[in-house]
Amino acid sequence: MPPDIPADLEAALAERYELRQVLGRGGMATVYLAYDRKHRRGVALKVLLPGLAAFLGVERFLKEIQVAAHLTHPHILALHDSGEAGGFLYYVMPYIDGGSLRQQLAGGARLRAERALAIAAPVADALSYAHRMGVLHRDIKPENILFSQGHPIVADFGIAKAISTAGGANLTRTGFPVGTPGYMSPEQAAGLTDLDERTDVYSLTVVIYEMLVGEVPGRWPTEDAVRTGRFLEAAATHRTRLTEAGSRIEGALVRGLAIRHDQRTPTPGAVMDELAGRATEGAPRRRFSGDEVQQIVKRATELEATTPTASGAMTIGGVEALAAEVGIAPEVVRAAARAVAPAGPAPTPVEAPRPNRWLGGPTTLRFERVVEGELPDTEWPMMVDEIRRMLTNVGQVSQFGRSFSWVATRRGASQRDLEIVVSVRGGATRITIHENLASLIGAIYGGIGGGMGGGGMGPIIGVFAGALHVTGAVIAAVVPLWLLTTFATARTVFYYSTRRRVRELERLADGLASLARELVPERHALRNPER
Repeated sequence: MPPDIPADLEAALAERYELRQVLGRGGMATVYLAYDRKHRRGVALKVLLPGLAAFLGVERFLKEIQVAAHLTHPHILALHDSGEAGGFLYYVMPYIDGGSLRQQLAGGARLRAERALAIAAPVADALSYAHRMGVLHRDIKPENILFSQGHPIVADFGIAKAISTAGGANLTRTGFPVGTPGYMSPEQAAGLTDLDERTDVYSLTVVIYEMLVGEVPGRWPTEDAVRTGRFLEAAATHRTRLTEAGSRIEGALVRGLAIRHDQRTPTPGAVMDELAGRATEGAPRRRFSGDEVQQIVKRATELEATTPTASGAMTIGGVEALAAEVGIAPEVVRAAARAVAPAGPAPTPVEAPRPNRWLGGPTTLRFERVVEGELPDTEWPMMVDEIRRMLTNVGQVSQFGRSFSWVATRRGASQRDLEIVVSVRGGATRITIHENLASLIGAIYGGIGGGMGGGGMGPIIGVFAGALHVTGAVIAAVVPLWLLTTFATARTVFYYSTRRRVRELERLADGLASLARELVPERHALRNPER
């Protein structure tokens, strides 16, 4: 018998199970790899710690744990057996040798969004099934998500409920936590017993957050964070990784972690729908005519006039939320808003880049747009998403006071030294785009010069001297001509490359300025079109 297996436990279970090794120790139980003598199979056998078992009534615990035994779902680990032997309380589950999610997240490792959601979806489905059966998990965490043939399986279903129910009021004096700090919902951490499915929603969202960021949130989001859909007080490293995940995913995580019960996403399925962008799908939408859309926007103006916001205006996001209640798509609202709002000032003229006379194009590009009105920081994620969409580059985002900068990620073939800064001050929003073309210059002149100039020089000399038997004087004249041709080729390529960059960044500047005009509150008081 292994030395770390208690002799009295081994003797108590010897008739039915052979204990072979310790798989792990937790706050409530020790897990053993055991051999089921009756069914001739390996199993995972969990034995409650003696201090906890002393406070639990055996019959009550075994009765409550049978609730978990009735759960049948492809992503729920089955309960094979439970019992009491020699004063030990235990329960038995299949042995899964594919490891746990905790092992995949060891050392603060992160998972790609696609992988994280692929793991979370079956877990959410298992929770939804159990909730329909009237069972809460109460202890969702990476340790309780196991993998069988690569498929996630939720373990310990209903065990926390069985322990808390069987222990009753005595459990609060044992010092044994029912749930895991960092993953427990606020209401569960407060010791409330009247819990519903939203406690599992909270824990599942923490696990998803950890898969994406590498750490648990560390703090509960404020009501302002829930309203804006952003983790306003996240640590810098968390902020960067959340930005990489995108505003849709970040918003879904914030709502899944809301402290207030009524603000939290109601079900695990709803969490997955929000994360995948399916939250607005479902029932067919009513179709509205152009005149009806105008009337809705007009009505929004009247409502705002009776209950104005602090700035005295409604942002386009607020109008979208209002219109969404009657099934109008955001793009339709924006079209209506552009039609009824006065035209904004003409965009700031493009600064003509100064070409380098030798290189055939500019060495840097700089564009600037100034939009009347101050862009709220709650709308910054939408600007970032637009930048990423237009440039197909995730980039890195940093916030400095009332401004933020986006810097292109240098990866693969993309080595651009490109920065976009959006700053808000003095009643205006300034968008500045700056790109240093040094890497483009090096790529074109270095590539063509090395390939065509250096690499092509040997064959040219060989042809003239060997095949054509020309004199050295002729070769001396040909070499400079070839080098000049090489330089002219590189110069032409650079000229057309920079023209493409200028057109791209000009479109980007105009697109961001147009979006900013839609988002700044001052531009969207949405005056009554009949006035």
